[in-house]
Amino acid sequence: MSSHKKSLEDYRKEFPVTNRYIYLDHAGVAPISLRVKMAVEKFLSEATQNGMFNYKQWMDGVEQIRKKSATFIAGEPEEIAFVKNTSHGISIVAEGLDWREGDNLLLCENDFPSNVYPWLNLKRKGVEIRVAQSRNGRILLEDIEMLIDSRTRLLTVSSVNFSNGFKIDLKMAGELCRRRGVLFFVDAIQSLGVVPMDVNEFKIDFLSADGHKWLLGPEGSGIFYCRKERAQRLNPSLIGWKSIINESDYDHIDFRLKTNALRFEEGSLSVMGIFALGAAIDLLIEVGIDRIQSRVIELGDLIIREAEKRDFQVRTPKDKEERGGIISIIGSFNPINVKDRLKEEGILVNVRGGAIRVSPHFYNTGHEILSLFNAMDKVIKSN
Repeated sequence: MSSHKKSLEDYRKEFPVTNRYIYLDHAGVAPISLRVKMAVEKFLSEATQNGMFNYKQWMDGVEQIRKKSATFIAGEPEEIAFVKNTSHGISIVAEGLDWREGDNLLLCENDFPSNVYPWLNLKRKGVEIRVAQSRNGRILLEDIEMLIDSRTRLLTVSSVNFSNGFKIDLKMAGELCRRRGVLFFVDAIQSLGVVPMDVNEFKIDFLSADGHKWLLGPEGSGIFYCRKERAQRLNPSLIGWKSIINESDYDHIDFRLKTNALRFEEGSLSVMGIFALGAAIDLLIEVGIDRIQSRVIELGDLIIREAEKRDFQVRTPKDKEERGGIISIIGSFNPINVKDRLKEEGILVNVRGGAIRVSPHFYNTGHEILSLFNAMDKVIKSN
């Protein structure tokens, strides 16, 4: 494709944030690109000048973005619902399944709260929560399998751990779930946009991800994937006019729910947010997800090398197959103080689990990584 003739360096022009800052917190809240900004401005201009005259065109655009979102994860358009955030998608599943007292589900130790609290809330229904313990920062499939029994309904995992960057083997986890008759849920917010995703190869039943991290979109718009044969097993906890098959027949009440993921879009959509998300996904598709992953892994290798030169401890697995875009490091320094001092220097990283978390994207450069460590040297020395 001709787009691949464009260098990654050229794409830096899409991100004006690079003119002022070294931005290394894509695992937190990412900056948006110029094309995302333009998509929002175009919608605002049309809404201002034309009002509802553009409505059909907008709805057609939403369906095109639904198709792109499905292609991005190797699913089908009718398996995609637009949600306001990752927690929204998780709660659709947690509250939608017909849990029975005595059922159990499996989650992973040290997961992000979004992928914990909706499941803990099921204790009120008599559901047992079983936790796969972390071993040296990793979740092992044999530990998960030991927790499965005849009453296990679902396994939920994060594709990449938000704190130490461990990337679980989704293919093996999906095969385990399918073999044992367990539903498989993936919180993909820390990998979607930097790691290729194939919901069929990985045998994923449900997936949720907001757009504001590696997808490089704004907060408040994300995608929820529901495998088509699972949709009718979920009873929507939110119901509205768009949940219904004949959604445009306002004069007749006919309570028949849609049979696919669109049953979870209960009312009017955040059209502006969806257009922003669509523009973000367009950019990632243009660059190429394999190319993005290679670049981010390469930058991760550089971070690991520079950290080890300074005798910092790397908490992230060094094996390329076991990490996404997050590199987590600790040393004989106060991580909060270092993070705050770096921010004063225009370098954005974060702290999770008592460690400095560095999360570059494809448009970052090796020079920026070296600048980060040079700044860290000065900060640590001045303390």
